[in-house]
Amino acid sequence: MMGRSIVSTIILLCAFSAFAENAYTNHAGNIVAGWPVKLTQKEVTLAVRIPDSQLSTTNSQLSTSNIKHQTSNFQLSTTNTYPLSIFPESEQRRIAADFGQPRVPVAVKRAVVGAEKAMARSRKRAEKGLCTKEESDDFCAKSEAALKNYLDKQVKEGVITPAERKAIGH
Repeated sequence: MMGRSIVSTIILLCAFSAFAENAYTNHAGNIVAGWPVKLTQKEVTLAVRIPDSQLSTTNSQLSTSNIKHQTSNFQLSTTNTYPLSIFPESEQRRIAADFGQPRVPVAVKRAVVGAEKAMARSRKRAEKGLCTKEESDDFCAKSEAALKNYLDKQVKEGVITPAERKAIGH
């Protein structure tokens, strides 16, 4: 009976700590809280952290296998794995961006890669003496500014998320 109340307490604390965590909405409209710690093509593993100060038990009393003690920040963490298919596409993209692997649309990827290649070509031309360094720097500055404006416009139009924009850089 004692073990059951410990698990109930942990579940309750997970629910309370969900407000401090990242949260994603699934197709059914339910909130799934946690930070992505593992991401595959089909699944995401979300971790919910519980500060030790919220626990009234000691680590030796915990017997649940999915609870891990993290000594580096003195928190307990529980993880749950979910199929990505339970989340709408927009939430899947948020999860990927939060994990650090943004799923940017092909047109945006092409624009970024094209601008980066053009700037690299310009620098190579300057190295070979086919244009001056000033001309190359001017071209690269204009290209960088145009790419920045393009990416900002894509965020404004909702094509990419601010998290994806940040991950792309420029």
